[in-house]
Amino acid sequence: MHRLLARQLKKLQLDSSSPPRLDEWHRFLQQIDTSYEASDQDRYILERSLTLSSEEMQELYKRQKSTYESRMHAILHALPDTLFLLDEDGKYIEVMSGNETRLYRDKQALLGKTLHDVFPEKDAEYFLNIVGQAIASNRLVVVNYDMEVQSGPRSFEGRVMPANYTIDGKRTVVFLAIDVTDQRQSEIRGRLISAVFDNSKEGMVILDKDLKAVSVNESFCDITNHDRDAIQGQTPEFFTDLMSTDTGAQIWRSLEKSDYWMGEVVGRKTDGTTYPLWLTMNAVRDYCDKLTYYVAMLTDVSDIKRSQEELEYVATHDFLTNLPNRVLFLDRLQQALVRTLRSGDIGALFFLDLDRFKNVNDNLGHHVGDDLLKQVSERLRKVSRASDTLARLGGDEFTLVVEGLDDASQLAVIAEKILQAFAAPFTLDSYKLEISVSIGISVFPKDSSDINELIKHADTAMYSAKESGRNTYRFYTQELTTNAFEYFAMEIALQKAIERGEFFLVYQPQFNIMTNEMIGVEALLRWQHPDMGVLSPGVFVHIAEYCGKIKAIGEWVITRVCEQCNQWDAQGLPQFTVSLNLSRKQLVLPGLSEYVKKVLDDSGVPGERLEFEITESTILDRKDTAYENLKEMQQMGIRMAIDDFGTGYSSLVNLKQFPLSRLKIDRSFVRDVSRDPNDEAIIRATIALAKSFNLNIIAEGVEKEEQRDFLLKEGCNEAQGFLYSDPVSPEAIAEILLRRKSVCN
Repeated sequence: MHRLLARQLKKLQLDSSSPPRLDEWHRFLQQIDTSYEASDQDRYILERSLTLSSEEMQELYKRQKSTYESRMHAILHALPDTLFLLDEDGKYIEVMSGNETRLYRDKQALLGKTLHDVFPEKDAEYFLNIVGQAIASNRLVVVNYDMEVQSGPRSFEGRVMPANYTIDGKRTVVFLAIDVTDQRQSEIRGRLISAVFDNSKEGMVILDKDLKAVSVNESFCDITNHDRDAIQGQTPEFFTDLMSTDTGAQIWRSLEKSDYWMGEVVGRKTDGTTYPLWLTMNAVRDYCDKLTYYVAMLTDVSDIKRSQEELEYVATHDFLTNLPNRVLFLDRLQQALVRTLRSGDIGALFFLDLDRFKNVNDNLGHHVGDDLLKQVSERLRKVSRASDTLARLGGDEFTLVVEGLDDASQLAVIAEKILQAFAAPFTLDSYKLEISVSIGISVFPKDSSDINELIKHADTAMYSAKESGRNTYRFYTQELTTNAFEYFAMEIALQKAIERGEFFLVYQPQFNIMTNEMIGVEALLRWQHPDMGVLSPGVFVHIAEYCGKIKAIGEWVITRVCEQCNQWDAQGLPQFTVSLNLSRKQLVLPGLSEYVKKVLDDSGVPGERLEFEITESTILDRKDTAYENLKEMQQMGIRMAIDDFGTGYSSLVNLKQFPLSRLKIDRSFVRDVSRDPNDEAIIRATIALAKSFNLNIIAEGVEKEEQRDFLLKEGCNEAQGFLYSDPVSPEAIAEILLRRKSVCN
């Protein structure tokens, strides 16, 4: 009704801000368009107004206007947007907003002000230009802008509409500012999500509740070999195959229970090959908790799995030989032990250690040693079964775990195969080396059901094999464990032996075979053990070397030999050479030559009276230090001999470089003279070799006349052994010489 009144007042060009006069009101009612379809209430009001007085009619107008304005304000303030009424100069006529925090300033600070009063110059000109465009074009102008308002930075869409309303002769516009911040952010998020979906390397697919593809990205098609257009609206074959498996059943249960599943599944390519995939599935529900979609994401984890396997391989395998390392070995041994305990079969741990490997490393270089380890691992692979675990623990230590055996006698067969694998020489650079191996064997569960004890037992057995001459194998027994305890007891006893003076020397005469004349003696160390009786060096020297007592023992021997020489000289005996052994550890000790010189100077014994016997392996240990010691002692007049020639690393280079004077043929070759042509051939070759280097040669272990005769025939004129004399006391040596002297007189 108010709108009707206002429109008619406008036609009559009446001021709508004040109620009409009575005569104007009657004229207005008479001019009402008869075609106007008023409501019954409006007709009642119009008809009744003709009978109203001027005061009553003014009151009616005010009441109608107030009701209209209240409705309009209620509607405008309920809207989330802001409405400005501006004149053509940018002056704020009216401001209506349901949320004044989205205003640049408070409403009262805007009313009556112009855009230039409120905004910076640049912003004011921008908005005034928009107002001008709307008025000039008499059309709606839409703009988008961002503004820092009282509630913070917001985004707005401005809709500027010219109003058919003038104030003080100036046209006006209605500026509707719609807050589109949330909409813009949603659009940005939507674009980002779409970009991620389309460009992700992970395969993504949105499925409806029947598992039909609603949207799918290219990565999913690449991973699963699906055609994008072909699967749109269809259930991808990948999910058809997956959901028919046990894993698929687990996925369904998890989705029904928690709307989520994640795990590894198997993909299959068109050629039938399989590959690992990581699948994540989520169920999407609407606001009513009704299932609407499934979102699935697939990742090909082939490279990750491959990297994990490589890392695991590196962590569990030896980098040089590619054999299992200690970590994997311990795990395999534990598993083998468990299976053996369950099945009742026999299993065994073989502990292998290369003989004299350190010599190869120190003298030929670590690269040659590494090559040797590779070749050893290949030979061991060939003699082990696929079910066995062959491992390298480090250095030159290898282990072999076997199981599923019926009889322990089979273990000896395996050990023999391993030894046979080392029979052929190893070709390393330009060298051909004969390398042997010592093997210790512990049987499980007989020897123990604890892997640490099994390892300790096999290690103990291996050292027993070493002490037995190497290139052999030994089974673990309780006796070996007892020996291990005895080893430590022996170490303690050695220290006491030095302090108590329990060592003594015996001397084995050396003879000229042709003249039967004693030409020298070899000093042999003995230990008068308080409980075990007299012990030879083979029982305790290796322990002394290991525990560091060899230096003190070796120095005592040198000192005692020089003292004995002076005692023999004081008896008026003819002077002769005394040979004494230098252990491998002793020869490479820095300062050895200085000590020898001091003993010679203190005793007055000339260096020519002494001959030091060394083994070939001794020369190979720390070659530089050994050479310096030998060279300096040679300059003192001391002669050098190689003991046990032919049993170690025979090297012509060593014979040429080192200051040697004599070779000693080992008793192992002499023993089988007249029975073994090979030993005889070795002796002939050794004699010829010594002569070619201008070296004297002596044979040890001569016990029979046929041995003596063979040596003499082949050109070896010096010998020692039981045929001539056992090792005897210093007094017995004096008697031999005195008896010889009396015969000559």
